[in-house]
Amino acid sequence: MPILPDWINFSFPTKVHFEADCGFKMGSFIKNIGTRAVILSTQTELENMDEFSIIKTSLEKHIDGVILYDNIEKEPTLKELDTAAYFARISNANCIIGYGSYESLNAAKLVSVLANSDSFAEEIFISKRGPKLKKPIPTVLIPTHPIMGLECSPIATIYTDEDRTVRYFTHENLFPELVIADAKIGAFMTSADVAKVGVGILAAAVDSILSKYSNELTNSSSLRAIELIYKNLVPAIRDPKNLQYRNSIFGASILVGMSHSSSSLGLCYALSLAASNLTNLDIFQAMSILLPHVMEYNLTSSAGKYVLIAKALDEDITNISVIEAAIKAVEGIRKIYIELRIPQRLSEYEVRKIDLPGIASLASSFPFLDCLPRELPKNEIETILVAAF
Repeated sequence: MPILPDWINFSFPTKVHFEADCGFKMGSFIKNIGTRAVILSTQTELENMDEFSIIKTSLEKHIDGVILYDNIEKEPTLKELDTAAYFARISNANCIIGYGSYESLNAAKLVSVLANSDSFAEEIFISKRGPKLKKPIPTVLIPTHPIMGLECSPIATIYTDEDRTVRYFTHENLFPELVIADAKIGAFMTSADVAKVGVGILAAAVDSILSKYSNELTNSSSLRAIELIYKNLVPAIRDPKNLQYRNSIFGASILVGMSHSSSSLGLCYALSLAASNLTNLDIFQAMSILLPHVMEYNLTSSAGKYVLIAKALDEDITNISVIEAAIKAVEGIRKIYIELRIPQRLSEYEVRKIDLPGIASLASSFPFLDCLPRELPKNEIETILVAAF
């Protein structure tokens, strides 16, 4: 199902500030959104303390109250979300700031909704008949590295308290008020980090293009993101001190978020979300491994869209058939993998064959698979995983 009402083709209400080395100015941006802020970051994601200190100092100059809430270790439980929301309420916060990577920004979105609600996390995010969401506390998200557009889209993941199974939740109220993309904050990333994040953005862009709800507006954003990754990912790894290349990767992520906010993520994200929940893979590793295999599966059903992807990857498709041009898109992705020496098998990450049915079952439960270009039976999901093993 698409996130937006079915009569809307494109909407992106989030404001974006996109500038390298702007940490010392962030307070002047955020003062227009709220005067009492709770900064939410998980304990495992406060690694870049130098840049964080600069941001916190800037905030303290421009707004009345700044409180860091770091009581969540990693992925928050439902109870931890409720506790964080209660803390925001008693602090009289009128702005939630998420600082970090996937877990921190995800938690900040959810807490912003809970803090303005009389209900508990389980009632809103897990119950199929949860209460209607009230307007959230305005949220500012500051990613320490790009997260495939999820930093600016109204998508969140929740973990059940009983068995820690991941659930998918999306709602227009999860759009952040402001995203600040600053490549300098991500300067701590290793070459391996940059590679897997960049390929994760590629995978999310392809997912968005393959959605049956994609259109000229969403495709233009995703295709530009693919171009930016193709042109800047390898240079960003070879010249890590050059912020221009990393800035382009941050930009690509924002473009992908704009796209899948109105179309949808798809099979690669579903499989990766399930795999990262049930194995030791992180979601970026899973996206990078599964992308070529998902593309091969959808080759014949989306050949026309693959031609666009091949062009974005600067593949020569003159004087060849549509199917041959579509194959060039998959080949273009694999060339990037070879150059970056990215693993292309789940087994290289100690995923066991016995894990595959469980990954397929969980992936098939996510509602956004209704956006795929063709119906996908569970046994075919397993076939894709076996091919990727």
